[in-house]
Amino acid sequence: MRYLLIDDMSHHGWKSILEMAVIKESNSLEVAVNYEEALEKIQSAWDIIFLDMRLSEKDFSVDNYNSYSGFRLLKEIRKNFDSINFCTPIILITASNKIWNIDAFQENGIDGFYIKEHPDYKFDKETSRNNLENLQNVFKTLIINGQKKREVWTLCNSIIQNVNSNAYFKTQEKTYLNIKNRIIDKIKLGYYQLFQNQTDLEKDILLSYNESLSFIIFWSILEEISKGFTKISETWDSKFERSLNWKFKNGEYFILFENNEMFINFGKNDNGDYIKKSFVFSDESNEYKKYSKNPIINLSDQVYSLLAAYSKNNEEFRQISSQFKILNRYRNETDFIHGSVSNILTRNLLTPQAVKIAFIKNIEFLKFLDTVLNLNIK
Repeated sequence: MRYLLIDDMSHHGWKSILEMAVIKESNSLEVAVNYEEALEKIQSAWDIIFLDMRLSEKDFSVDNYNSYSGFRLLKEIRKNFDSINFCTPIILITASNKIWNIDAFQENGIDGFYIKEHPDYKFDKETSRNNLENLQNVFKTLIINGQKKREVWTLCNSIIQNVNSNAYFKTQEKTYLNIKNRIIDKIKLGYYQLFQNQTDLEKDILLSYNESLSFIIFWSILEEISKGFTKISETWDSKFERSLNWKFKNGEYFILFENNEMFINFGKNDNGDYIKKSFVFSDESNEYKKYSKNPIINLSDQVYSLLAAYSKNNEEFRQISSQFKILNRYRNETDFIHGSVSNILTRNLLTPQAVKIAFIKNIEFLKFLDTVLNLNIK
């Protein structure tokens, strides 16, 4: 693990105190004693950063927290989603007891704080002990959460990079640019939902369920990907009315209507050719009605056809579509979408096991999204 202390008083006892009382590893804490040194060190990734509010005597002569060296560093660390330490937990270490200063740092991305004792206002022993125990508990929690954040953040950034570099979205066509921006916005929103700070009230009384709600947000990105891989100009008109045909950008079809037959493409054979499911055109045909102009086609159908259209061969299609089948089954059983009868009759809405599974499914789904975005790169 890599820990960084940014504090002008690092070598005046604070490095040793944190190593002995909090991290409990000697020589485990690297330090930066001024703004310039800290600015250089935050260019590499850390597992936890301890950040002082004021890093020089000049900070004591300014009236606004915006001018504090520590605050400027915090803004630098959190300035962009792709910043290397955007997901790194930060603990504010400060001698200031002004709550509005601490609130400002919390509003801008710190994950916890510790108030240093000062010769002018020493704490009593009980307060001092509670202050330290709180720091120790915050540190332990953030170590676990930080590892989770890093894993999800890495996947989210990979997806964003793939979207930005994907030939389908490197275009001046407004529709595809809008799709790209929506994918990126949803990635950030899903990350936020997954890791937003929850109060005890939200967790215990209001049953806030970040993991499942973030999964729903991430899942909805498939709507954008399906349209982003589609030849929009040949599938929808200017009023967004769909034609009978649905054509992907690589020339393959999801829905093809010709010679009074409708072909729906959901898979490939061992030669890499479509297994075509066809229906004779008829206004009375339920299958025809399902895929004709007017109904909204199930997203899962869109995705299966997209996977078939872009997979190199049947083996790749089977592998990726089986991953999607598992994730789609989980989504269909999610209580916030289609709660199963067994869940409704026998299970509480929120259980520790459900939360654990939901987090794992977020990871699996982000990996699936990353795979799909790479399918058209041959």
